[in-house]
Amino acid sequence: MLFSKQSIIYLLTCFFIGLSTAFIYPILSLYLIEEVHATPISMGILITCMVLSGVLVSQYIAKKSDKGLSRKYIVLAGQTGFIITTIFLAMSHHYYTILCAVIFFMSLSAVCLPQIFSMGRDFADNQLADKAAVFVTMMRAAMAMAWVIGPPVAFLINDSFGFKQTFLLAVFFAAVVFIIVCFAMTDSQIKEEQVESENVNWLKISGVLFFLISIFFAFSANNMYLTSISLYITQELNFDSKWVGYLMGIAAFVEIPIMLSAGYLAPRFGATRLIYIACISGLLFFAGLLVAQQLWQFMLLQLFNGVFIGINASLGMLVVQDLMKKQIGLASTLFNNSIMLSILSSSLIVGGIAQYFSYYAVFIAAALFCLIALFFMYLAERERLALKAEFNQQACID
Repeated sequence: MLFSKQSIIYLLTCFFIGLSTAFIYPILSLYLIEEVHATPISMGILITCMVLSGVLVSQYIAKKSDKGLSRKYIVLAGQTGFIITTIFLAMSHHYYTILCAVIFFMSLSAVCLPQIFSMGRDFADNQLADKAAVFVTMMRAAMAMAWVIGPPVAFLINDSFGFKQTFLLAVFFAAVVFIIVCFAMTDSQIKEEQVESENVNWLKISGVLFFLISIFFAFSANNMYLTSISLYITQELNFDSKWVGYLMGIAAFVEIPIMLSAGYLAPRFGATRLIYIACISGLLFFAGLLVAQQLWQFMLLQLFNGVFIGINASLGMLVVQDLMKKQIGLASTLFNNSIMLSILSSSLIVGGIAQYFSYYAVFIAAALFCLIALFFMYLAERERLALKAEFNQQACID
């Protein structure tokens, strides 16, 4: 059943993980500038260190998890790292102290999300059979819901009480996750044959590399939009900043039903085909931004944006997991790391384009990135189908 006790535990875990991160990341840059008095370059260095250390640690731990290391205890360790870092943020205003906390403790928290989704996929495959795709998209939707609620509430609390209280509330949500995982969640069981087959290099698995590159470019395009839209709307079109919040709220409102629908449609039409549609929708979205001048046009375009992100975010991980069924932990981590690296690269690209051209030019680059994502999606599917045809041909000969 989709709403059994264990299913609800996974959904609650995703929601509170999303809520804890939604209270940190949207206000982190503001905190570094206003409270820590970091320069823009120092802030960029800290965020770069946070992303890269998280990628390295999660990639290393993912391989261990597929060899049999307890996913449950990995998540608990990651939540502990998140709590420690957030306490440092609440109590310290010293830049280098925070930098060390981010590198040594926040990096450990990067393992939580992919490992939770790995546990959720294992649970769904074993208990929910043909509803596995639906359940994984429900987990992603629970996290999206947290991000709809979290940032505005975090800014409200920060304006009323300050950064310290906001970060301590994030600690509370992380502690809730720790308690749920510790006392209510059962560990994934890694089968012996999975451990033995783990040594297969993921680069040699047909379609995986091209698909991850496609995801990287798709989310880079999205993050370029998120980084630049507020400045484009206010500085180049001279609209009030409140409209940026409305646009993001509309997109988030559209994304959640799209995510849930994608889970039901994937078994019928194929997850890869739906992701093709998502990338085409993204291309239409960015092309629309290039001609939009009125607020109602920006609002209408959020429908395409919701399809673009809703499908990619919910089914992208599912596709990688399907390609690497015997290395679920590594598959989930590779997908998550592709998104983390896209955040880093997009912030650098936006800075360069905006400085030498304009924020309007960022959307041209984003549309180009969508085209590149479609191209690599085509290569991934062609490689996968070629391998499948070769396998069927060999089976006929045998």
